[in-house]
Amino acid sequence: MPLRPLPCAAILALLASALPAQEPRGRAEPIPDALWQRMQGVSWHPGLGCAGRAELRLLTIPHHDFTGDRRLGHLVAAATEAETLLDVFAALYQAGYPIQQMRPVHEFGGRDALSMAANNTSAFNCRRVGGGTRLSDHAFGTAVDINPVQNPYVTRGGTAPAAGVDFDQPAERGAGVPGVIREGDAVVRAFTARGWGWGGTWRSAKDYQHFSRSGR
Repeated sequence: MPLRPLPCAAILALLASALPAQEPRGRAEPIPDALWQRMQGVSWHPGLGCAGRAELRLLTIPHHDFTGDRRLGHLVAAATEAETLLDVFAALYQAGYPIQQMRPVHEFGGRDALSMAANNTSAFNCRRVGGGTRLSDHAFGTAVDINPVQNPYVTRGGTAPAAGVDFDQPAERGAGVPGVIREGDAVVRAFTARGWGWGGTWRSAKDYQHFSRSGR
């Protein structure tokens, strides 16, 4: 009898179990068949010009949650940035920075709004910039959004996700607020030291969750 392929969740669990119990640095793997199948038409779309399977890696990343417990999350990101991101998140782990959850965005139907509302940290998503025609840096796996609720996208038109309204004003983003990213903190230093830009420095809007290789 032929062997059935493992479901995506089982493959992610196997990859996670391969990490040493207290190792702060994660691991990069080629995209498994089961994961790639689930990304089709959801977080990856043919014909848009997004990064392809060979250009992506699945990252298994240790992180602390908001209770201080150790968790293992998963990001899909550019192969060229995989080692950099593993270094960044190892630095965040050692700094004790909390991340609520870290799941590939296909688990939210490829819908960025749902991923943000769930306070999910994510990277690759084959999509255009909101309200535009240009492909997002997320479409190439060269951008990461971290704790979107505590670090919302703030424009004159409003705050996204909606729960981020509790964290969209400078007075709400002070030291000691768990998960909030602030200028000069461990999160910003970890990314900017490796050449990535932070959306918290943008002038016309503030995208506090957003880090990217291009700075856009």
